[in-house]
Amino acid sequence: MQIEFIGKHFEITDQLKAFVESKLSKFKRLLKETGEDQIETVVTITSARAKHTDDNINKTSIFRVDVDIYIKSNGGGAVHAWEEDKDVYTAIDRVMDEIERQLLKLKERRLNYRRKSSKAKEGIHESMFEQVEEQEQTKPFIIEETFSVEKPMSVEDAILELTDNHMMFLPFMDIKDGKIKILYRKRSDSFGVIDLGCKG
Repeated sequence: MQIEFIGKHFEITDQLKAFVESKLSKFKRLLKETGEDQIETVVTITSARAKHTDDNINKTSIFRVDVDIYIKSNGGGAVHAWEEDKDVYTAIDRVMDEIERQLLKLKERRLNYRRKSSKAKEGIHESMFEQVEEQEQTKPFIIEETFSVEKPMSVEDAILELTDNHMMFLPFMDIKDGKIKILYRKRSDSFGVIDLGCKG
């Protein structure tokens, strides 16, 4: 957890920093699924004179403690709380109680979100699997089609027919010898002819 301390009209001592860090370390259990480098915490302590209705010269100081925790990992979030007190340690204790309450709520929200999304994913996978199964059951392995060779044609006419209709192959009866042949398109944009050796 990265912790940044900001003091406004107040110097934050090492002893006070250690006190705050020990309080924040208790939240690790609530943030254990988040990486340490994914949590950024800003602690701001502001000192101000208390406002009184009378004209006392010796006005006591009031300490305001703000704590912001930013969770940068996926599905993260942010929590903010502040408290004021004449004693800075009391203000820290109270603000940490509020931060803990908010982190518990955030953790519960994230768990609920994860549960919902995993259920949704399961539902999608199941429906996709069922659709594939249905398609496999209903789709025949071999689809039989009929193709009639209407009239004899030359190889050149067969090439024109193949290209005009954007086909990959074309069975035709060769006008020269009356044999059934198959014209097909090669990868090199040239054509090949297979002679089946049977008369039409």
